[in-house]
This record gives sequence, structure tokens and C-alpha cells, in this order.
Amino acid sequence: MNKKIFYPLIAIMTFALVGIIFVQGFWIKTTLDNKERQFSLNINQALKSVSEQIQSREMRDYLAVYQKLIDSIGSPKESQLSAVFKFVDRNENTNQTYIYSHGILEEDYNVSAKLFDQESLDSSSIIDYKGIKTTTIIDEAFDREMQNMSSIERLQRVERLSLMDKAKYASIFMELASLKPIHRRLTNIELELLLQRELRDRDIDIPFQYRVFNGTFATKVGSDNYTNLEGLRKYKSPLFVNENGNSEFELVIAFPERKFFLRSSLTTLILLSLLFTLAIIITFTSTIFQILKQKKVSEIKSDFINNMTHEFKTPIATIKLAIDAIENVNVRNDIKKRSQYLKMIKDENDRMNNQVENVLRISQLDKKENIIKKTDCNIHEIIEESFIHLKLLFKNRNASIVNDLLATRININGSHEDLVNVVVNILENAIKYSTDTPIINVSTHNELDYIYVRISDKGMGMSIDVKEKIFDKFYRETKGNVHNVKGHGLGLSYVKKIIDLHFGTINVDSNLGKGSTFIIKLPLNN
Repeated sequence: MNKKIFYPLIAIMTFALVGIIFVQGFWIKTTLDNKERQFSLNINQALKSVSEQIQSREMRDYLAVYQKLIDSIGSPKESQLSAVFKFVDRNENTNQTYIYSHGILEEDYNVSAKLFDQESLDSSSIIDYKGIKTTTIIDEAFDREMQNMSSIERLQRVERLSLMDKAKYASIFMELASLKPIHRRLTNIELELLLQRELRDRDIDIPFQYRVFNGTFATKVGSDNYTNLEGLRKYKSPLFVNENGNSEFELVIAFPERKFFLRSSLTTLILLSLLFTLAIIITFTSTIFQILKQKKVSEIKSDFINNMTHEFKTPIATIKLAIDAIENVNVRNDIKKRSQYLKMIKDENDRMNNQVENVLRISQLDKKENIIKKTDCNIHEIIEESFIHLKLLFKNRNASIVNDLLATRININGSHEDLVNVVVNILENAIKYSTDTPIINVSTHNELDYIYVRISDKGMGMSIDVKEKIFDKFYRETKGNVHNVKGHGLGLSYVKKIIDLHFGTINVDSNLGKGSTFIIKLPLNN
């Protein structure tokens, strides 16, 4: 993929993913805020309803007692009518006068406030006030008779509009009730039942704690565990509000499980949202990782193809030149020269065949085909045979080989041919990546039930980044030009797979410019 397209595409995908995560977080936060506001609204409405019901109940209690007294006493002792508003309208056609008036009817039942509260010092009678609206039609013929009517007789023509009991006695009973302590006006049972009903009607079914306060002081009315709720959000509502809208008492309620309740209704949605977001993140990360990995593999494979092409180009050219020489008349009749050219063709053909076999071998190991056949093997013999295979290469580079084979237990269960190839590959790399005359040390020793093979060189060494990649397929460390070092990047990958199939391990210790040491650990044949 073109870098000009690849990196902007990655940036756009990253931006889109961050945007999705941000939107999900914003949605969750907004939803929780809305739930919080709705919860607060419901609680405030419930508290207001409870407060109104308590005050209404108290007023009904006083009215019930007062009505009972009225029923037992009978008619009012004295009634007085005070006109407040009057409107006169004269109809010229009928010679009639219409008088519209509003007033207050005062009825004294001769009942003292001490009947309601023995401690009260007020001995005056309680007076009943009723709103009165009258309509009087005066005809000239009855004008004199109407003037002679008493106030009681006049009331027979009055249309009474009785106000609600709460309005009639509110100020009186409120004043009387305010003299009592709060625990005599309200009980825990009543308050708790009202709160439970109002909250349940609003689908709020969670534990709560409450307390009635007089200013900053807690009263006796409230739940026992309220003092243990420091740090919780509290909701308040006034109790027993007077005519001026003021109140001495305040009902305070708190919910220990409020946060859990608010989140519980959204738990499934939040979990699904987080799950899907996490799935997107994992998928996105995996996709980017795979894309980068495939991009790297593609580059390595391209390098491998270039190397293989270069490796094949030389033997093919050599074979072509040898064939052209054999076709020459002078060479054709010279048996010795013809044999040399034929041997050259055979050697170059074997060289290409070995390279193809290596590639096929790696492919088979990847697919777990052609699993190696193990027999009893001698590690020291395998090392010596590897030296024989590389004898000419050692001679051409004037390599110095130091043997330090100290292991006393040297038999393992393995594939002789594959293990020879393992040692050959490591030794070849030690020669290839030595800038000066190669100096190679090969040693063995035993630890517990294992044999260790160490192959060290004084070559160019490796960086930390290279050490992490040398066992990857197709990877090659180069010195400037990719063709400076012969090979196709399959050697150490092959080595790693063979060692794994022998239940062993291979590690490398290397410093740039100081050389490398490969350590092979194999289990002994017991």
C-alpha cells in the first residue's frame, strides 16, 4: 500500500475511533445526568406531597374536634354581619333597585381555646367567620317593610358561600398547633408510610433515611441510621408552612443506594456500550497490527524474492556460459575441458537445488508436514560433520575455529541431518557477518539433563532491534547493500523451528561491533 494513502487512512480511522469513544462517553454521561435530574424531580414532588398531606391531616384533626363541639352546642350564641362591599343598580323600567353586597358573617359559639389546649392562656371564644354574598331586590311597595326586617330575617334571603374549612380556621389552628412540639404533631410511622407510598408511586423502591430538623437542630422525628449518612446528597422540604409561607421545620431525606439505583436501569445499556466499544478498539488495534505486520512481511518477501533472484542469477549465468563453451568445437573435442564444464554445470545445479530444498523445507515445517525423524545422535559428531561441510568456506576466509567440546553426556534423540544443518547455518552466518578474519569458538557443556552448545564469533554483532527479529522468516541483517551478504533470510528461521521440534531452546547474546553468541539447549537422551 502506498505510504501516502496508508498513513492518512490510519489517522482517519484513529480519529473516527476516538470520536466513537467520545460520543459513547458523552451519551452515557448525558443519560446519567438526565436520570439524576428526573430522580431529583420525583423526590422533590414526593416530599412536597408528603408535606401537604401531613398539614392537611393536622387541619382535618382540628376540624373534626371543632365540628363535634358545634354539633353538641347547637346554634351560634351571637351572629353579626359586617358588610364589606356593596353595589347598587337601579332599573328604571321596573322601578326596582338591585343591591349586591359581599360581607363576613361572624358566629360566636362561646367555645374557649382551652378546650383544644389545656395549657393555653387564651380564654376568649372561638368565632366562626363565613363569607356572605347577598342580592337584595327592593321594590317601592315593600321598601318600608324591608327596612323593618331584622338582621336574622334578612339572612333568609342571603345566598351563603361557605369557604373551605382550611381557609376558615387556618390561622387559628396553625397558631394552636405551633405551640405543640413536633413529635406530638407528627409520628415516625405516619411520616415513613407516607414517604414509602409517594416514592413507590414514582417507581422509587430503594432504602432511605430521613430526619425532621428545626433549623439546624435535629428533632426526635426521623430514622435511627440518619446520622451515618455523611457525604450523601440530601433532599429537603419544609413542613407545616404558615400563611406567610414560612416554616420552622424541614424534612430531610437521603438515599444510601441512590447511585446504584440510578445506574441499575442503565447497567445493561452501559455494559453493552462498553462491550461494543471495547470490541471496536480490539478489532481496530488488531487490524492496524495486522496491516503493519503484513506490510512488513510484504517488504521482507520482496527482499527475499530479490535475494533469491540474485542467488539464482549467478548459477544460471555460469551454466549458460558452460553450455556455450561445450558447444565450441575446440572444447567439444577436448574431453578434459568438457568434463570440467559439465562438473561446473552439475555444481551450480546442485547449488540451486539446495536453495529450493531449503525453501520447501521451511514451508513443510510451517505446515507441520514431513515431521523430522529422530534417532540416537551424538552432538560432537554433528559438530564435526558441520566443520567438514564448511571446510572450503573456512579455508577461503582463513577462518580460525576453536573447539572446546567439554560435555561428557552427548547423546540426544534427534534428527542427525537437520541438526547438522542447524550448526552449518549458524557457522555460515558467523563467517558471513565477520568483517575481518573470522574467529569462531564452538563449545559444549552439560547442565542437569541438558547439553548446551555455544557458537561465538567476533563479527559485526547485532543491535537489540535486530536480535528480536533474527528468527523471523525472511529477515536478514544487511551491511548497506542488501546483496553484500549472500542468503535469503530462511536460515535462522529454519534453525529455530528445528530446535523447537527437538524440545530445545536457542538464544542469542550479541552486542553491536563485538560479535554474537548463539546458545542451543537440548534435552539429553535418557
